[in-house]
Amino acid sequence: MAPPVTLGNTIGAAFLGTVAAAILFGVTNIQVYLYFQNYPQDWRVQKISVFTLWILDIIHLSLTVAAVYHYLIDSFGIPEALGLVIWSFKLQIAVNVIIVVLVQTLYAVRVWKLGRHYQRIWPVIVAIVVASGYAIGIILAVKTYNISTFVELEGMAWVVYASFTSSTVIDVVIATAMCFYLIRSRSGFAGTNNKIIIIVRMTLISGFLTSACSLAALIAYAAMPNNLVFLGIEFLLTKLYINSFLAMLNARQSVRDRDTSPGNSLSITKIMNIRTTTTSHVATSSGPFDADDNKVWSPSCSVLVTPILIIPYQNAMHLTPLGEYARRDYDSSSNLEDTKRPVEPTRKFDGGIHSPRLDRGVHSAV
Repeated sequence: MAPPVTLGNTIGAAFLGTVAAAILFGVTNIQVYLYFQNYPQDWRVQKISVFTLWILDIIHLSLTVAAVYHYLIDSFGIPEALGLVIWSFKLQIAVNVIIVVLVQTLYAVRVWKLGRHYQRIWPVIVAIVVASGYAIGIILAVKTYNISTFVELEGMAWVVYASFTSSTVIDVVIATAMCFYLIRSRSGFAGTNNKIIIIVRMTLISGFLTSACSLAALIAYAAMPNNLVFLGIEFLLTKLYINSFLAMLNARQSVRDRDTSPGNSLSITKIMNIRTTTTSHVATSSGPFDADDNKVWSPSCSVLVTPILIIPYQNAMHLTPLGEYARRDYDSSSNLEDTKRPVEPTRKFDGGIHSPRLDRGVHSAV
């Protein structure tokens, strides 16, 4: 039997949810500041996405506070006013849908960019699931806009169930797909594999937080459909989505710091960054997660990996603006036997760059 309706489990629950959302909004501000402070050269689309999410979060919290203020202050002593759905409540639902859809889309894009180098089945599954979430979110926003009292929520219960269920399923599918492809990215280097495990853990934690919040709201609505406990939980959902996404972005610095010492490991920052650009016969891996879009090789990399060649550390070259390969200096204490060999001259030819030293053991993908 559902508990009786009281001020505590209706307006009280909404108030507590708003307070918790305001606290998480403070965390969002810190994360946004750290992002723009640490990654000023990040991909433009990435920066626009972060700024857009921050603005939407401000709007969502403002609408939530306005709605709770109306019910607690403006409607004080007017019991019948507590059952009415005001405009700010309706609009915050729409903003909620936009934020969730945007974050899930950004994750889905990363799954697609990871998956195109391996099996394509997961990106297709993610695209279908996310598209269904779009449709359900639009229906939820429209249905909420058309109601005038909270009693009418019973008539759209299936939409509420579908909304929370789809959010939970989408988060689980995205986290599973990302972990699957990250594990597929493991190499023979212990250092690289350890860092991949770190990224997998971060992915699982971020996916768990959002899916657990959606599931908690779903359970609360199923168990207590006549109160607003589920709504207090729903107020937190957008903040968790934004903070988990920003945490993944800001974690690049700590992962990169782990990647600075020379050794036989692959640059994890390249695994986290999936945008691929091909110029002539040389391809570089970078992307929304990478601030160094123009680098073919960075000092943090022990192995340069491109779609067409793999170069060991001792043979690592970097591409200069003039198109010549130059040998990079590295720690003189290295015992690599290959460092004693003279550097052979390079030459260019039409359609690509050629180095006799790189020809040995390098196979081009046709």
